[in-house]
Amino acid sequence: MNMREKILTIASSLFDTRGIQASGVDTIIMEAGVAKATLYKHFPSKNQLITAYLREKSDKFYGWLNAQLATGKSESIELLIQLCELLEQWITQPEFHGLPFHIAAVEFPDPEHPINQYSAVLSVELQTYLCKIARNAGAKDPEALGQQLTILFEGAALVERLAPNTGAATRAKLAAITLVHHAT
Repeated sequence: MNMREKILTIASSLFDTRGIQASGVDTIIMEAGVAKATLYKHFPSKNQLITAYLREKSDKFYGWLNAQLATGKSESIELLIQLCELLEQWITQPEFHGLPFHIAAVEFPDPEHPINQYSAVLSVELQTYLCKIARNAGAKDPEALGQQLTILFEGAALVERLAPNTGAATRAKLAAITLVHHAT
């Protein structure tokens, strides 16, 4: 693991467990065992470190989802049902701490703040991704279905973060499957 990856890994762990604002640069430096100059060499500002964290979390999610969806069902209702099952699975993992872009948007509520703006970009990215899958699967109105799925699963992610194991992800999946049947 190179130094940049080490810093990002430590920061990610702290952001996930303590919160982004609560994890100051000095704490990250101490936990990573690096000098302040080393951290700033790789991440010139905390905002750049947070952005890298958010991007890495999103990329990891899409990488996992794409690998799971790569089963030859790319143009059918089965793809959408599999997607719903996978989203439930992701949200109910024991290591799930919520959607990082939600947490970042809450911690940086000013719509002009770069972290809030990047969080909004990631939310749109998720909806665009789900719309694309809906389109590929033959949904009558893929934009509407993609947005509906986004609303359901972002909501389930929030509920499961606040009240784990309460069944929100399963209920969201069942509602999503109902929407999928209606939309195809």
